[in-house]
Amino acid sequence: MMVVGLDPDSKKHGVAVFIDGQLKDLLNLDLPALRGWIEMWTRLDHKMLFSIEDVQAQSFIYGRNVQQSKAAQSKVAMGVGRCQQAQIEVMRELDASGIEYKLHKPMAGNWADNPKLFEMSTGWKGRSNPETRSAAFFGMLEARRLANGH
Repeated sequence: MMVVGLDPDSKKHGVAVFIDGQLKDLLNLDLPALRGWIEMWTRLDHKMLFSIEDVQAQSFIYGRNVQQSKAAQSKVAMGVGRCQQAQIEVMRELDASGIEYKLHKPMAGNWADNPKLFEMSTGWKGRSNPETRSAAFFGMLEARRLANGH
């Protein structure tokens, strides 16, 4: 079973690939590239489970994103909305392909802004960015759940 962690983004999604519970790859893919990537693995008859950070579960305006000006606040809200729409588009692609996915509410303490914790937790030595580290965090949640037989 391949677990694919996904951090939805309006430009390029953070993607983390786990095979047999081990982090194998980190990618940044826009929707057309993600679609092609899914088609490639589907042709190879790989069973996939996507583990997605559910950005739809967050409000446009929440405590840590409060800004001093209305213009800045509006920019944050628009960015969150774009990510929410991007998530909806990915879920439509997965539904159309018959690929299962699990949604996880955003969590404080994920690895997005903590590369050292990410590397210690996964053993990853290659390049990463906040989006791919976040994707790896949510992918690891499902990889561990499956390893524990849940």
